Amino acid sequence: MLEALDELISKRRLSVLLVYGNSTFGNPELLYVVGASLARGGVYLKRRRKAPILVVSNIDVGAASKGLVSDVRTYSEYGYEKLLAKYGRDRVGPLLFDRILRKHRVRGRIGLYGRNDASEILDLSKQLRRFGHRVVGERHPSLLEAARETKSSLEVDKVRDVGSRTKRVFKKTIEFLEGCKRDEKHLIYESEILTVGIVKTEIRRYLAEENLAAPEDLIFAVGPRSADPHYTGEDGDLVLVDQPIVFDIFPQETGGYYFDMTRTFVIGKSSERIRTMYKSVSTAQQFAFDLAQAGCRAEALMNAVCDHFSSEGYKTIRDLARGDKIAEKIGFVHSLGHGIGLTIGEKPYLALYSDDNLKIGHVFTVEPGLYDPEVGGVRIEDVVALSDSGMVNLTDCEKILEIGA
Repeated sequence: MLEALDELISKRRLSVLLVYGNSTFGNPELLYVVGASLARGGVYLKRRRKAPILVVSNIDVGAASKGLVSDVRTYSEYGYEKLLAKYGRDRVGPLLFDRILRKHRVRGRIGLYGRNDASEILDLSKQLRRFGHRVVGERHPSLLEAARETKSSLEVDKVRDVGSRTKRVFKKTIEFLEGCKRDEKHLIYESEILTVGIVKTEIRRYLAEENLAAPEDLIFAVGPRSADPHYTGEDGDLVLVDQPIVFDIFPQETGGYYFDMTRTFVIGKSSERIRTMYKSVSTAQQFAFDLAQAGCRAEALMNAVCDHFSSEGYKTIRDLARGDKIAEKIGFVHSLGHGIGLTIGEKPYLALYSDDNLKIGHVFTVEPGLYDPEVGGVRIEDVVALSDSGMVNLTDCEKILEIGA
């Protein structure tokens, strides 16, 4: 959480936290500390036990003032235009950083953060060291990764709100599918066989209506091909009745927090094999829910789910780790979950060999699945949060295997 920045800065023996980027878009570290969308980015400077400073372009002051930093300044205050005229755009960056650091009498170790081009970070670090500044690196997890790992109640509410909107998108999608006609094998939409491309177009419209985006696309996988966990579904794929459909949606509010939810369903009647897989996956998720509490090792949840699947005769990723190549494509072939916030892949990781311990403030997915290339896949995914009162499921969305049977 942001409230822990001073503690983390001290713990890592830093004097200054410096976060930058050309935009907050695609830069969760900068977005996290400034709390506002900045089209042209900025420079965030946080000294130990002092209020932060945010330096932005003159035309971004208004947007920056709506964020978390009260002390907003402009590049012009540090002589940006004169530096630009003298040294040119390609050389001005490190010189401007040097001006900012000297203006605020920064001494000691500087932590440099922000999701930027690696070569640019290396060059900036080198230039700042040439100017006499002590820029240092960190091993994973970085200071900001550690801060972002636990969410405040406000952040949890933001994730919950994205979840509520995601639920409405899911509900509209199901209503759309139910409104289609059927023949023996297909759904029919406006006298044509329904394709995944048509469904995805509808889903994207529903997302827009909820002010959500899908920057990393979505998964709508039908039939046996749904046995590939990350097969997104091609536009030309036909939507088939009586076949499993894995619908995995991971939208983002505009410039902010993500959600991640998967439901598996059949339009019509499910096969006995898929029905058995679905029941096992549902039970596995409940086992994980029962264990999810502060202090529990994330790996323990993963192993509990693997134990369950193994007891029912399914292969798991543990078998793959032991050299069983069949387990690469059949059974429980992926990890159990991951943290979610300003990205859809952060601590804690519910995986084999994870050294993460669950903490109050963690927000993460629980997504067991079973896959069989002969019949398809089954995955159920919810987002949960750990609070003082225990685990809270933020995914208020029904789980029904057969729709319109």
